[in-house]
Amino acid sequence: MKVLVTGASGYIGSQTCKCLVKNNHTVTANDLEDITHDYFSTKKICNYKDLKVKDVDCLVHIGATSLVTPSLIDPRQYWENNVSNTVELLKNCNKKTKVIFASSAGVYGEPSNGVCFEDMEFNPCSPYGWSKRMVELILESYYSAYNQSSISLRFFNVAGADTESEMGQKSNASHIIAKAMESAISKKQFTLFGNDYDTPDGTCVRDYVHVEDISQGILDSIAMLQNKVGAYQINLGGKSCYSNYEILEAITSQTGLKINLKISESRQGEPSVLIADTAKAKQLLNWKPCHCLNSIIKTAYLWYQKGNKND
Repeated sequence: MKVLVTGASGYIGSQTCKCLVKNNHTVTANDLEDITHDYFSTKKICNYKDLKVKDVDCLVHIGATSLVTPSLIDPRQYWENNVSNTVELLKNCNKKTKVIFASSAGVYGEPSNGVCFEDMEFNPCSPYGWSKRMVELILESYYSAYNQSSISLRFFNVAGADTESEMGQKSNASHIIAKAMESAISKKQFTLFGNDYDTPDGTCVRDYVHVEDISQGILDSIAMLQNKVGAYQINLGGKSCYSNYEILEAITSQTGLKINLKISESRQGEPSVLIADTAKAKQLLNWKPCHCLNSIIKTAYLWYQKGNKND
């Protein structure tokens, strides 16, 4: 199958290209930045809105402007790149093209019980989250109007590195696993925000999903759209959920790193628990995460040990 991947030089995009090529798909890789891996048949270095691709069977749209806090400071680029440019990209694709969209847990905002179900009421807390939700709604309307099928995959906390240590995250990733590990490696203090949450040990509880499990979910989604039509939203979250203290203990036990820990005040608006219900992914995609927390930490640490600074 001919597959176009936007954001192909990035953390998730690189791993997705590798997974697709290894499963005999023909990949066109697109990004604004140079693509340093070799998992593609063609590469296009340009803004994805300028792509002229009419013959692809499936669009895997990962390219986006990301992160929550910057979107509060400069929302315009999120509306332009994540929404307006995505509409332009869809214009340049055949309406028969299947679409796999990299959405986000950011669409949920702060659910009252901390567990995110795809059909629950939710309210994004940032322009970033709203930009992802807007594209989901656009894809729903495209199915209603043009019969263009799609799956919006809501990624939770993606972490870990390629098990062959070919690719991984750039430095300064935003989640606790990367921040704590990088702080320990550089022998700097790591700040944990809050130990007074309403959880068993007082720290936030989250789930983390390995980047290879994410790429497998994308592969499974492509397979699903060969047999089903519609516009779907599906969570891709971790195998289990963990508190921040449990994550720090796992980093120490799996790597031997010593974390110089400082406890700071809780951050306003941070939910005590925020985790994915993945029953729909299991039912529709026959997907479930294979990697546990220890695997996520071990693969990330091997990547850091190689001295890799980019993805």
